[in-house]
Parts: sequence; C-alpha cells; structure tokens
Amino acid sequence: MDDAKLEFWGDMQKTLFVENTAIAMLSDSQLEGLISEDGRKAHRPIISLPHSGTYTPYTDITFNRKTASKQTLEVDTFSYAADEIDITDANQTKYPLTERSASDQMKVHNNKIEQSVMSQITNALNSILDSDGTSNLLIDTTNILDVFEEADTKLGSVDAPFENRIAVFGPHTISTMRKLKQQRETALGDSVMANGEIGDWNGYKIIQSNNLPWSATLTIGTQPTALDTVTIAGVTFQFVTALVDVASTSYVAVLNGINVAAARANLKSAIEGDTTSGVVNVTWAEATGSVAAHNRFTLNEKRSITCTSAEAMAFAGFGDIVVSEGLTNAANVWSAQKQLSIMGNKGMIDLVLQIQSIDVTDKEKGFAKLVKSMVGRGVKMFDDGARVSVKVNVDASAWK
Repeated sequence: MDDAKLEFWGDMQKTLFVENTAIAMLSDSQLEGLISEDGRKAHRPIISLPHSGTYTPYTDITFNRKTASKQTLEVDTFSYAADEIDITDANQTKYPLTERSASDQMKVHNNKIEQSVMSQITNALNSILDSDGTSNLLIDTTNILDVFEEADTKLGSVDAPFENRIAVFGPHTISTMRKLKQQRETALGDSVMANGEIGDWNGYKIIQSNNLPWSATLTIGTQPTALDTVTIAGVTFQFVTALVDVASTSYVAVLNGINVAAARANLKSAIEGDTTSGVVNVTWAEATGSVAAHNRFTLNEKRSITCTSAEAMAFAGFGDIVVSEGLTNAANVWSAQKQLSIMGNKGMIDLVLQIQSIDVTDKEKGFAKLVKSMVGRGVKMFDDGARVSVKVNVDASAWK
C-alpha cells in the first residue's frame, strides 16, 4: 500500500509540475491555498479598468465608479482509475504490478489534468486566424514568424508584460519551427533547438504539448457502402453489412445500419467505446488482445475523442490528431480540422487539485488486489488571464 502511494504521488508531482512544462508554465496553482479540504470553490475579484478623460480648466470631471466582478473556480470534476490484479498474475511476473498500476493510474490522471487546462485556451480574448479573418491558419515555414509578430501586436495592445511570455504548440507546429531554424545560416538558428530541445525564441519560451484542443467535422450525408473506412488517430473503422469474427483484424467493424442516421450512430458508438457486452456490441466489433487495447486507449484515454451523430459529425479531442476517409460518396468528407495553440504570459490559466486519493484493498471474493485512485480538479481562465493570452487557430487539414 505504501509503495503504491509513493509511486502514485511521488511520480505525479514530478511529472505533472516538473517534466510537464506546459502545465508548469500555463497554469497558476496559487488558488489551492484558498480552498480547504472541505471547500470546493475559490473566488477572485476582477477589478474594473480605469477611466480617463481630457481636463478642461474650471469644469467638473467625471468619476468612474470602481467595481469588481466575482469570478469563481470550482473543483467540480473528479476522475478515477481502477485496476484489478489477480494473485496469479502478481506472483508469475517479475514486475511489481501493484506499484506499476499506481504509476499507470498517475499518468492517466495527469493526462486528464493537462487536457482540462488546455481546454481553457478557447477562452483567450485574442485570436489569430488566416488573413481572411475567418479561416484557420495553415502554419508553414513562410508564415511562422508572422504568427509571433501578430501575437506581439495583440499582446502589446493590452500592455501584456514582456516578461515570462510562453508559446505552447503541438509537435507538428514545433516540427515546422525546427525546419525554419535548420534553414538559417546563423549560429543561433542552428543551435537554439539543437538535439530536439525546445528553448527561447522571439521572446517566448517555446513549449511542446500533445494535448492541445483539436476539432473537426466529418460530413456523412449518404449511407456508407461496405468496406468504406474512416480513420482517426491511426485507428480505422470499416463499415460492414454484417458483423463477423474480427478477432484477427486491426480495424473496428461498424454496421451500416438501416439508413445513414443509423450508420452515423453506430460509428459514434464505436469511436467512443459505447458497449454493453464487452468488446462486441450489436452495432460494432473490434479485435481482442493488444491491438484493440491500444486502439481503445488511444481513442478514449489518451486523445479523449468524442463526436456527435448529426449529418455534420462534430469531433473533439486533444493532440496532433490526423484523420482520413475512404468513403465512396465524394460528399462524405472531413473538413474544418483545427487545433488551438496558445501564446501569452505564464500563469494564464488557474488550476486547483483536490481530493487526491489512492487505495489498495483485497478483493472480497477471490484472490486479487484492487487498486483505485481519484483526483478532483478545477480549472479556469479568469478575465485577467484571457486578456494576456492569444489562441492560434491552426489549420490541421493537411497533417499526415
């Protein structure tokens, strides 16, 4: 029990706030001290901005009444993780499975915490789009410097401090920056990101995160045909007219259904893992074993993919997610693939963690250890953080 706790909390603090630079730079955890173990809310007053005017001698001046609006951060999300470790498995392996379970659960919690922080990027007051002002920006080596220039302009307009500026991008955008640096002839350009290290550039501390918010639309207006496919984050879903044994396949089989609405509903169920009978559902099926486990972990845990079942299926997730389709009808296509990056000042988002609990008990009936853990969290981008932050609407449609 003590070893499991040590593995869980020791590694959680190290990886969440030390190794995870994005969390350490983006989030401000000072409000944790304002919430007791019995409380769940922290209140912050947001002071109104000052008023000024031109003075005319011997005339009255106008006073602006100072006000404060109350904004609240609430610990309102509680994530859990749970494993059962049979005594036969524990005794027939050289690995300490209880401690390994605690460590793995810690990583799952950390991933969810990071995604909660990153989900606040959408609240940034300033935004960078393509030159037309409405489209997402396809970032390449020809315009990445323009992104920094525009961010400086927007932050300058609100007098955001020059100190402690950060820029959080996904691996694809970071790769674009590396390409630009490798093409420069100066020693600085060749050395700033030597050996893949990410450092200071253009006045910003460059940080890489694979948990930035991602969204896309998949339009399915006509019923897919047999063998049509949809691929998300490397996981392929293949439409079929009848479910058969898929134990040896690497794809997820999805029933076409009686109409296009049924096909979309079945695809949504398969993507989100909505099942009532193990790995085989009445509308979809996937292989058993490591392939299915990896696919399910990627979709539902690591990338947290969700979607609707409307004709224009709205997808959301986190990370550098690549999608494609092999749908017969040319009108059934992906569109609006977008990732949100963020630039601004350190501590733009407030984070509070609470009720961090792990427990290891014996199974009542059987010979097994039950390992369970829970973490409560609350995140918020207050108005003052929103003013000094810029969300970059990155076009992800060309990612491969």
